[in-house]
Amino acid sequence: MLDTTHLFTPAMFADPYPIYARLREQAPVLQVPQIGMWLVTRYDDVHQILKAPDVFSSSRTPALEKLRDPRLSEGMEMMASSSLVALDPPDHTRLRRLVNVAFTPRAITRLEARVRELSCELVDAIARKNSFDLMEDLAVPLPVIVISELLGVDPARRAEFKRWSDDLILGSRLDGRMSDAEIDRIVASRREFVRFFQAMIEHRRREPGDDLLSDLVRAETERDALSPEEVLTMALLLMVAGNETTTNLIGNGVIALLEHPEVLPRLRAEPARIPAFLEEVLRWRSPVVMLVRTTRRAVTLGGVDLPKDAVLGVLVDAANHDPTHFPEPGRFDIERQPAHLSFGYGIHFCVGAPLSRLEGRIAFEELLARVPEFSREPGPLEWTPSFNLRGLKRLPLRRGPSLSAPATPGSTA
Repeated sequence: MLDTTHLFTPAMFADPYPIYARLREQAPVLQVPQIGMWLVTRYDDVHQILKAPDVFSSSRTPALEKLRDPRLSEGMEMMASSSLVALDPPDHTRLRRLVNVAFTPRAITRLEARVRELSCELVDAIARKNSFDLMEDLAVPLPVIVISELLGVDPARRAEFKRWSDDLILGSRLDGRMSDAEIDRIVASRREFVRFFQAMIEHRRREPGDDLLSDLVRAETERDALSPEEVLTMALLLMVAGNETTTNLIGNGVIALLEHPEVLPRLRAEPARIPAFLEEVLRWRSPVVMLVRTTRRAVTLGGVDLPKDAVLGVLVDAANHDPTHFPEPGRFDIERQPAHLSFGYGIHFCVGAPLSRLEGRIAFEELLARVPEFSREPGPLEWTPSFNLRGLKRLPLRRGPSLSAPATPGSTA
């Protein structure tokens, strides 16, 4: 029997890839009773789940609450019942169609100039410093500003939005290591988040503007295409998902450069390689670690018989390191052209993926052009303790003569 006590611990957050490898080899579909789910780690099985919503439902269940304080369920029932990521067709199809208009290729192209302007401003500020925190100075503010502007949020509230988003992520941890004071703060933060968006939505009903939130409200009031609850949950989802994925992509990308300094000269010499670099970053350190699905009926997966209503932890980060699809998966290779699963697959493919790729590309174009040399300050990497996202809380850097850093965990498959 494979030992599961090491799962969802600080050690796993720091370097999950040896654990993923053992799971893929010894128990690729593993029941973990303490969290009430089965973990799925092989690429083929993960792909099969994501492409078959008729068999594997996105509707959430209370199983994940087993390791959480009951207070952390407050405010999440609504997100679990009417959020785009937690719905199946036909409701998913209806909501997806409405929000897709904000992320079409034409819409993303229109955003490029503004993303470039913001990236230049942020990187210029970095270039004037001898030391800086990559997360605080670039990876966090860029996507937060972009999604805030898309939704029509007051610029003065951006710092609060990031705090609310971080607290939602922190509340998703499964290791039960939060104090009463921390839980109380997270619950209060969620209440603030919901109240603010409720007030914003009510204001847009009275005075609609030229922003995405106004479009959602119009879909509610003019076409009955959205319920009031769906407008709220869509706004909350876009605010969180619209910044966390890109923040982690940028941070993980810089870690890739620090651990593979031979890549940097290639990107500086040929900036057109940056998109390929970002795709390998997405595979190598997926910003999204795990998705959740529930079996609609009894099914066999990876040679394991699963009952109806089995809750599956679909580990896309582990699938992206499956050596049967990615030879030497721990090796960072921008020539790989990987068919990674970091943005999902099928009907739930990340609607904001084009925007995240745009922001990541421009951020690295400007960073590598304007800050020619930097290295990491000594000290361990501090990863966000989340079961479904992989990103750094801080990344202190200094400008220096070479791009190098002390060895860090998490570099191997």
